[in-house]
Amino acid sequence: MMRRRLAPLHGGMLVLFFANGCTKVIVEEGATPPAAAAAAATVVPTHPAVPVTIAERGNVPILPTGITSFGATSIEGDLYVLGGYSGESHAYHRDSQSGELLHYDARAGAWERLDVVEPVQGVALVPYENSLIRVGGMEARNPKGEAEDLHSLDVVARFDLASRQWQPLPALPIGRSSHDAALMGDTLYVVGGWTLAGSRDAPTWQDATLRLDLASEDPKWTTVETPFRRRALAVAPVAGRLVAMGGITPDRGTSTEVNVFDPELGEWERGPDFPGEGFGMSAINAGDHVYASGADGAIFRFSPGGTWERTATLAYPRFFHRLVQQSDHELLIVGGIRHSEGGGERVRPVETVDVGAERVPSLLSLDLPSPLPTKNRQGVALVGDELYVFGGNTSLGQHDFEPQFFSDKGFTLNLSSLEWKEATSFPIARQTMTTVQTKQGVTLALGGFGHDGEVARSHPEVFAYDAKAHTWSNWGGRLPGDGRTQFGTALHGDALFVFGGLSYDPRRPKDEQFHHETGVLRASLQGAASASTGRETQPAFEPTKIEIPRPRRAFASAMLGDRYVMVGGMRDNFELVEPCDAYSFADGKWSEFPCPAKPRLSGDMVALGGRLYLAGGSVRAEAGADLTPNRSLEVYDATTGAWTILVEDLPIEPKHLRMLAYGDHLLLFSTHQEGSQARVLLVGPPAP
Repeated sequence: MMRRRLAPLHGGMLVLFFANGCTKVIVEEGATPPAAAAAAATVVPTHPAVPVTIAERGNVPILPTGITSFGATSIEGDLYVLGGYSGESHAYHRDSQSGELLHYDARAGAWERLDVVEPVQGVALVPYENSLIRVGGMEARNPKGEAEDLHSLDVVARFDLASRQWQPLPALPIGRSSHDAALMGDTLYVVGGWTLAGSRDAPTWQDATLRLDLASEDPKWTTVETPFRRRALAVAPVAGRLVAMGGITPDRGTSTEVNVFDPELGEWERGPDFPGEGFGMSAINAGDHVYASGADGAIFRFSPGGTWERTATLAYPRFFHRLVQQSDHELLIVGGIRHSEGGGERVRPVETVDVGAERVPSLLSLDLPSPLPTKNRQGVALVGDELYVFGGNTSLGQHDFEPQFFSDKGFTLNLSSLEWKEATSFPIARQTMTTVQTKQGVTLALGGFGHDGEVARSHPEVFAYDAKAHTWSNWGGRLPGDGRTQFGTALHGDALFVFGGLSYDPRRPKDEQFHHETGVLRASLQGAASASTGRETQPAFEPTKIEIPRPRRAFASAMLGDRYVMVGGMRDNFELVEPCDAYSFADGKWSEFPCPAKPRLSGDMVALGGRLYLAGGSVRAEAGADLTPNRSLEVYDATTGAWTILVEDLPIEPKHLRMLAYGDHLLLFSTHQEGSQARVLLVGPPAP
């Protein structure tokens, strides 16, 4: 495995996209019968497994299918998943329920199907002595489109990993689903849930905790009086106690209540309320703590006698997922579904979170086939979980500017389901457009570089994208003059500003072909919510009195508070720009800004959480040397006023990266790679 060194993160989580090769896993159609599955495991279709590129970290998978309400656990670092639901939420039917018992071998980096049982969701799965124990769950007996016929199961069984056979255990006293289960020593506990017998309209809510001594020669279920009735809750053991948290109450309310059971006293007591969202949450024990997360994506930890402490943030906030213990200091976050405002998609990537004393960023890299014809310089926009990629250049060459190399094609990638879809094409085949997403929800694509039928040159058009209608339209005319490319933008107040860049036209006299723009442009965004309908009356952009201190193109820039920061880039005679500049909108003055380690050409920068993140581009190792790709990720902390190397050696080709904010995370995208592949890399930081 290729190893990379990461310095500790200071906050926020990073999501990195880049190109790389991939392989395919193929399986013949048709489900393996349960009896045959026990004898011979079958590989299930999935995206290729990819390694986590941190030293001593094993492989982590992509789920073959996005699922919710399933059982999951781990044994010796391997992941096991049973059942789940992949269909439309709250419209349950047997066709979208899974009965597969899947195993992800972290050493081989591959999924296999261990067995197929009756389709089930809401099942609990716990490890015990090199075996898996399934508890309860719900089966939908109705096919899709017919009235729901939902039944809670009383099934309890043990799957021996050596023989790959199920062994029955004493059934639950009554069928139970939407519950949770945990093991303390040799005792299996089942908490919460309800019993369905054909309909969700009249469930029986369960208010008894069940326990089963697995070490007994004649194990029998016993009950413990429970002071609450909740389902869709989470349960985990810690320090000899059982912690139950969150869930839904019979009045359909969401609870953040925490209850702690002491088996020696046989009593429940109240713990401090869970500080996150208690709906569809999951919890697991790791070391001396319980770790739990709900739909808001925050992971909190707790031990009896203490308080809840926020310890990490997920790249994919989700619910009805599972937390799985990978090791004493590593958690896997598996499956689940996003909030509706994030697209409502089930999450296929499995995240890794390090919760150890020396928490380091976790990496998850995902190799994906890509339908994009382009390799670089595309426009990008992010709407919810949909990454929209449009235009660009189809060549890996640096100066392939004949008409056939420019593309107008557009595709979207759903970051949860990892599915590509063909989308609306850009109005013109073009590259190096600068994209901006306004506060009014309008995505603008400004200027850029393309062929006009005679020559390749900079262009002035500005287009607006309506994400709901999936249409492009002209937005208020053109950039003044002959257009610009390789410039930066800043949103401030009700206006959009354009800084620097290049006007290029090979038809001009030789000494005028490259013209670096130093005047700053301004466009009002008042009424921009309807900008996608088109405005043709007056040019949107007008000159201001602001001049940048020095010519600069292909630079990295971002707003940090009230300052617009510009670093790196190129000036006249193809020389890199050494100084860094910041413009204060508060007082209208320029000042020099601390610079990163080396000036970058075509780097990209994003402000997030009061910090600046810089990635991609090329640098000169020394004066007069050729430009070489810069693989480091740098961060500027406004509290210290200094840049530090966050990641010394990113496993990515840095040329033509695009970086965006993705909630409180970063998203980097690139397809600068032979073949038709893309890679997703998620970097999860330790808690602030």
